[in-house]
Amino acid sequence: MRFQGILRVLQDLPLSGYENMARDEALFLVGEVPTLRFFSWNAPTLSLGRYQRTEDLDVPFLKEKRIPVVRRPTGGRAILHGDEVTFSFFLPIPYPHRVLYSIVQEVLKKAFADVGVFVDTCVSGAPSLQSPACFSLALPHELAVSGRKVAGIAQARSSRGNLFEGSIPFSLYRSLFASCFREKERVFRELREGALGLLEVRENLGKHDLIAAMTARFGELFDGMVSGVWTEEELATTQKLLLEKYAPSSLYHYER
Repeated sequence: MRFQGILRVLQDLPLSGYENMARDEALFLVGEVPTLRFFSWNAPTLSLGRYQRTEDLDVPFLKEKRIPVVRRPTGGRAILHGDEVTFSFFLPIPYPHRVLYSIVQEVLKKAFADVGVFVDTCVSGAPSLQSPACFSLALPHELAVSGRKVAGIAQARSSRGNLFEGSIPFSLYRSLFASCFREKERVFRELREGALGLLEVRENLGKHDLIAAMTARFGELFDGMVSGVWTEEELATTQKLLLEKYAPSSLYHYER
């Protein structure tokens, strides 16, 4: 499968969770070109899926540890972002979500293989569909090593295009991750049994190696690629979203 056009590649400096999600949503709302974005977090941050309920969160713990909580524009369940490669991929044409998900999944499988991590999509055992944590919920179509999930991917779709957001942990801070929820012991057990950080698979793997492999593999889908910058409209939309939706002073991120 190939798409027409040039892929723009963005590499952001570490930002707050609020600005990271505002930038992704701005891309989804006003982006005009195919875009692959790599970004990171200036502090450990818990992100929630767009429609995820919050009853499972241990809000006093999150406030005590000053862990920011932000809601993603895509679906899925909670992720504690930290030592990871985080990316988003925007395609400015509406595309069947299952077909596009399979394409992105195949790109990631090839990129993982390029850095010596060989994944499958067969997950052993029955996943806990009630778990609030993304990496304790492994489904048969997801990327896994020996049945343990190694990447979390979520998608949003509108009449103007598709947005993917992905988290690929290098280290899984299972204890801290589980402590963000009321049922800490259960979530910790599910994370221990159902997920892996990439450094548990290849201890010397570097993030820059995976980013380079992903960039090359996504680039194969297009006529070419270019290192790009944000447009004025995208940055203005980001600021508007930050003020009106993602501002840390609001309680938006603790609401349903």
